Amino acid sequence: MDKNDFLKQFEAMTAENELLRESYASMAQAIIQFDDDGWNPLGTHFGQSGFTLTELRVAASKIREVTEGNPILKRGSAMRTSYIFGRGVSFGDQPPRIKRLIENPQNQDVLFSSEAQMINERSHFTDGQFFILADNQTKELQRIPFDEITGAVTDPDDGERIRYIRRTWNQTDMDFPTNQQSLIAKDVWYPVDTYQPRGRFARTIQNQPVDPSKTMFYSRVNRRAGRIWGVPDALPALPWAHAYNEYLKDGSRLLKSLAMFAWQLRTKTKAGATAAAASVATPSTAGSTAVTGDGMELSSLPRSNSVDLETGRPLAAMVASALEVSVITLLSNPGSGGSYGTAATLDIPTLKSMESRQAVWTQFYQRVLRWMGAPTQDVAWPKIEVEPSQRLMQALALARETNAIWDDEYRAAVIETLDVPKMHDTAPPRDDDPYTGDDDGSPIPAQGQSGAVGSMQDQANDLRDADNDPIA
Repeated sequence: MDKNDFLKQFEAMTAENELLRESYASMAQAIIQFDDDGWNPLGTHFGQSGFTLTELRVAASKIREVTEGNPILKRGSAMRTSYIFGRGVSFGDQPPRIKRLIENPQNQDVLFSSEAQMINERSHFTDGQFFILADNQTKELQRIPFDEITGAVTDPDDGERIRYIRRTWNQTDMDFPTNQQSLIAKDVWYPVDTYQPRGRFARTIQNQPVDPSKTMFYSRVNRRAGRIWGVPDALPALPWAHAYNEYLKDGSRLLKSLAMFAWQLRTKTKAGATAAAASVATPSTAGSTAVTGDGMELSSLPRSNSVDLETGRPLAAMVASALEVSVITLLSNPGSGGSYGTAATLDIPTLKSMESRQAVWTQFYQRVLRWMGAPTQDVAWPKIEVEPSQRLMQALALARETNAIWDDEYRAAVIETLDVPKMHDTAPPRDDDPYTGDDDGSPIPAQGQSGAVGSMQDQANDLRDADNDPIA
């Protein structure tokens, strides 16, 4: 490597380091600006402080775009959705008419299928609200994007209670013979399902028609008192996800810059530097010796752990805190000091948070079922946390021993837990039960002797022999 090449590489590295400093400065400024934006008293047309509908729509558009490309936000969205809808939801024993409405392909695609549930919960994550337009005649549902919601009319005495919601969209009209497409701008107000006027619905609002043949269902999350609209789940996590993403990119770029130089050669004279550079640059095999003259020092540059990307973990922790999930699960990495116990401890608040979101969806489903005319609005969720098979088997065996469940219920639960193919329609005879012999054994594992005083159970090791061979 000659002197000119060395200087060029050094200048490139200097310029790249300058770029890194500017990047960190702009990143910090973006975080501060994003945190401050929208939280000042803005004075909306409803007379409330906070985000306006227009600001929320713009923020939601940005969040949707970032979530698609940012791995940590995408992971956070998938985690929350899987916690909430990962094991499905059931609606009780409904009459055939309601079952037909639930199983309607259009309604399945919009609300009741697994795919629809994932899509709808992502709306809470990126938009903070979710809207469905229902036809009162056909009982079919239609998902409405947040971008098409442009206004709301609230109760004169209660700014939180919505009566009408306006939808603005371009209706597509296709002329099939000529294959010409035309767009017709539409502005229509729809009454919401929670508004039941004493008389008739309004005919027009702001000289725009009101369509009472359809009903608008809405769901809002993360609201404050007095606010009309919800706030996206990802909003507080967005600046920190950006910071963590930039930290990893800049750290990788710095590692690449440091990898350009493996050795450092110090010399006191210009001629010595030229001679040494030519000597060191000569190709040689592994394990060769570098011979330098007087006044020259050759040393290797530190490369191991020169940039520790783990130091950016607090940024990821801020994202996890904002999304109410565990940072260990979010990063799929326990970190240097992580452990299973830590992950389990952090997971308990996550489960409670997801159960709260399930309660929000329960109320939404009940409103839809009530509108469909369902006699009961039962919404049941399986447990979010799945017990290990061993613990679940112990619990089932204990329930069977205490006559809390029937034999057929026990058998069905065991088959489901162990994922055993069902080869018979009935349970085996009780005579074949291995736990009904003379030894009066139990499928419940007993606690053994531990500590100075042993177990307090009747099946402790120190009492086992006496139980099996009693002394008269």
